[in-house]
Amino acid sequence: MYINSITTQIIGIVMLVFTITLSLRNPVIDRHRTKHFIIVSSLTFTMLLMEIVETYIISIKSVELIFFHKIVVIVGFIITNFITLILLGLNDNGKFSKEKFLLIPFIANIIINIATYWTGWIFYIDAQGQYFRGNYFIVQLSTNIFYYILMIIAIFINDSDYDKDDIQFLASIFALPVIATTIQIALPEYYLIWVTAALSLMLYYIFLRELQFKFDLTSGIKNRRAFINKMTQINKSNKNTALVVLDLNDLKKINDNYGHDKGDEVIYNSAQILQESFKDVGIAYRIGGDEFSVLCINASKLQVETSLINLEKLLEEHNSNNDAKIIFAYGYDFYTDVKDVFEVFEKADKKMYQHKAKIKGCYGRRREDHI
Repeated sequence: MYINSITTQIIGIVMLVFTITLSLRNPVIDRHRTKHFIIVSSLTFTMLLMEIVETYIISIKSVELIFFHKIVVIVGFIITNFITLILLGLNDNGKFSKEKFLLIPFIANIIINIATYWTGWIFYIDAQGQYFRGNYFIVQLSTNIFYYILMIIAIFINDSDYDKDDIQFLASIFALPVIATTIQIALPEYYLIWVTAALSLMLYYIFLRELQFKFDLTSGIKNRRAFINKMTQINKSNKNTALVVLDLNDLKKINDNYGHDKGDEVIYNSAQILQESFKDVGIAYRIGGDEFSVLCINASKLQVETSLINLEKLLEEHNSNNDAKIIFAYGYDFYTDVKDVFEVFEKADKKMYQHKAKIKGCYGRRREDHI
């Protein structure tokens, strides 16, 4: 029984070694997600090693190692909560994880777990070295479930990042540890949780790599391929959509004067400012070297205008503190079911060039331009 358990955990460790190695060689989507993914994978790796240690302690049934067994379990429970918290940060784009009050359950759980060494609240180990769940084991389980549910909610809130098939695949990946946890709670002798978590992380890495084909690595937002796919969907669904076309002025001059690293930084900052300006209104895409677009499904003209005003305010703030200025020329038009969405894009593109001509030699969008 113990040999089979250790063999299973070793398989999980091997999977994680390959997964961590690949994620270090080939970052996923952006630096933020890559960092969180590697942390979660490393912690899961640690949990598998600790399970091997715990399996060994249980197998030799040494009373002298009871104190060490308690420490292993307590540290394992704390790491488990930390993993679910990091998973939340990996998937929520800052919607939940930046809220400090959400750390309260995590901190409270750490205190309760440490106190468990003396009180037996979460678990206790008898004089024969046998592990038993304590009267308040539900506290440990509830904390994990709390962060896991928030993560699932975050995935659906950020559904603009995913297609329907993506969400279904993602749901199946994160369902695996839930199933394993349910089995292990019912049958504690089977150590399934962390090897299943290792499998889920490997599948999640594959998923992120596939998702990467839809994202532009320099800007961190969706790319031209994703843009064309979404435009085709809009054409078929006849959804009322505003198409905003933007051109990043003087990118070549920035590259020539400051270097291409600075140019990449400007592209990234431009994309982040664009996303922030159209937050909850539209989805930003980088569709060319210095070309961007925002698709605003079911948005009103007032929402688009307000977003463009927000864009200018954020650009003004950025440019006041940076030598490499970010200046956007833009235009927009609306798609209805009586037009072809790609024709609307051409009209918005022409308006962008009109605006580009108007702002040549000056900065800022004037209200009287009426783009």
